[in-house]
Amino acid sequence: MTAHLRRLSDRLGPGEPPYRSRGEAQLGRLLDRYGIPFFYEQPRLIYDRGLYRVWRPDFTLPQQQGMVLEYAGMADIPDYAAGIRHKRRAYASNGIPAVFIYPKDISRPGWPERIIRQLYRTAGSRYRSYRGAQARSGPYR
Repeated sequence: MTAHLRRLSDRLGPGEPPYRSRGEAQLGRLLDRYGIPFFYEQPRLIYDRGLYRVWRPDFTLPQQQGMVLEYAGMADIPDYAAGIRHKRRAYASNGIPAVFIYPKDISRPGWPERIIRQLYRTAGSRYRSYRGAQARSGPYR
């Protein structure tokens, strides 16, 4: 796994966060390309199972009332999938809008526009700046 992280870090552009996976890097670049401000792995206090805990969502979109975007890269592993279901419930019970993206979601043609539309639908009227948002030039890699 360390070798993979080194290769990924070699491909990151200047000023990019040290993404943990290729899928996260693709989503971070998508948000950059559409001019959507985000924090990567920003600590967040979540009330979960009777306690307050600090979580680090993959992406927090501050201009969308703190919507989180999570990349679920290993959803085919049962324990990981159970963790994703738990995160969905915890975000919902904390009133935090959340979007979960899976590898299949970023492997089909036209995925960037579909992800942007999904973010817009989740944010609803709170996020008017998605309307008419156009990608800046640059590769998604």
